[in-house]
Amino acid sequence: MTIGGKDWRAFVRTPWAVLAVWLAYCTVRLAIQPLLGWDPVGQDDWTRLLQVRAWLDGQAFWDVTQYRMNPPEGFSMHWSRLVDLPLAALMLVFGETAAMALVPLLWLLPALFALRAIMLRLDFAPLAFAFGLVILPLFPLLPGNFAPMSIDHHAPQAVLAVVCAALLIRDSRWSALACGLCAAAWVVISLEGLPLVAVLAGLYGVRYWFGERTLLPWFLGALALGSAALSYATRGPLGTPYCDVLLPGHILTFAAAAIIAAAIPFLPWQDRVQGRVVALAAMGLVCLQLATALLGPCATNPMAELDPVLQTYWHGYITEGLPIWRQPVSVALALLWTVGIIVAGWWRAHSTGYFHHGRALACTMLFLFALAAGGYSLLVMRAGLVAQLLAIPFAALLMAEFLPKARALAAPVPRVLATLAAVGLTTPMFASAFAKPLDRQFPMATMTPETLALLEPGECDYSRLAALPAGKVFAPLDAGPEILGRTDHAIVAASYHRNQLPMVDVIRAFTGSVETARATVAAHEADYVAICGAASDVALYRTASPDNFANALLSQAPPAWLEPVGGDAADALRIFRVAD
Repeated sequence: MTIGGKDWRAFVRTPWAVLAVWLAYCTVRLAIQPLLGWDPVGQDDWTRLLQVRAWLDGQAFWDVTQYRMNPPEGFSMHWSRLVDLPLAALMLVFGETAAMALVPLLWLLPALFALRAIMLRLDFAPLAFAFGLVILPLFPLLPGNFAPMSIDHHAPQAVLAVVCAALLIRDSRWSALACGLCAAAWVVISLEGLPLVAVLAGLYGVRYWFGERTLLPWFLGALALGSAALSYATRGPLGTPYCDVLLPGHILTFAAAAIIAAAIPFLPWQDRVQGRVVALAAMGLVCLQLATALLGPCATNPMAELDPVLQTYWHGYITEGLPIWRQPVSVALALLWTVGIIVAGWWRAHSTGYFHHGRALACTMLFLFALAAGGYSLLVMRAGLVAQLLAIPFAALLMAEFLPKARALAAPVPRVLATLAAVGLTTPMFASAFAKPLDRQFPMATMTPETLALLEPGECDYSRLAALPAGKVFAPLDAGPEILGRTDHAIVAASYHRNQLPMVDVIRAFTGSVETARATVAAHEADYVAICGAASDVALYRTASPDNFANALLSQAPPAWLEPVGGDAADALRIFRVAD
């Protein structure tokens, strides 16, 4: 088979193959998007859109406060302008809808090129190379994050992670510098990336431990300078009372680590493995103590100090931030399957001698980084996006080994079964899909089956609120961003952890008595109350007590101090005007 006059084996290693796969993926996604709609996917996507709209409408670049949430104070946000930049640029050129459709697809392109760089460095055989470019849709967490209208910050973080992996396995100072800069962008976007950035530093330390290259100070120096520059450029002076962003204490620790790493090669006994191990261990202890001293209480998990009400009725049911033992069965199995693919792919490569001839260290570096991401995903499910991207090269190796053997079977039925097994065992998609029916049979992080039974049929059309005079809407947390995106109203609160007091007020109102809710609605001077009976957070609120405010609003006899506004029998949304 030839492509453009070239054998496919040669073509698959070229940049044109990446572009062809990317264009095919974009074509399919854009073709089916009209069936899915052209609105942001989730509440974080709506809020990202609101943030960019406000900036383009004149809000200061360094100010990412959401002023239509709990006005006039607004909601303080920890989000970075780095993610806003491509979205804002395309919105100015192509308009809002086109920008939201294109940006997630554009993020996929550097991810594919990073996977190509990894496979080139490890000298994949042509068939494994081809699989590495095309099997991304078989990893359940990936397609949705690179789909049109999915504009939150998870995809950029994952892309930076896989780019870091591609740079990590190279052995030049320029690669270490570039890796440090990408890691800096990663932690500026979200401090959640810090554990895996620490793993990157540790792996550069492993290189020095084995006497391979002294690249650690170059990585750490770029990390320190890059994080300082990007933090200042996107957030301004780094004075903040919050622990959820990169702080001067982090940057100073990076800088101290870089200085120590640069000095280590000049210490005594660095020509011996034992001397290098002692020096690296001492450096780690010093930096850990320094970070603890500089960061104080911010050295711990910022979510640890959430109000108990938020833990129970908000953060405790956001599955993407929870560990594997609090995930639905299908998600838990996909996470475990991903780790298994990483381990099995590395083991097969080494047991067959695939990565000998100078590539063993690079493969091991990739394996350890991917394994760390997989382990992290068992504690925080969001990290599964990084783990699944990094698992693709290992899955491609396994598929290239077993799929041809399956296809070579002569009998049709065994051949079909073996083919399905080869694809199903080397990617997590089938395992996750087959386990999906079990999700409702077991208690889940988000809901128990009893709670799910409280969900009303139908959907909620928040654009109905746009017909009402602009005011302040008292609504459940998850509904807030979409209400802001579709209307000119303000809201009392949404799901953003820095702003605990109004968030607690909203939850206590919906889960508490009607009298308590009336006082809270009046205290926030709300003009309207809105509730969606088909929303999962509302179903959770309803379990607090049979006669609470949420249940009263969804009953046939809502409180007398609220006046129903319109409605549609097929719409699960109830809207009320607060009586004077």
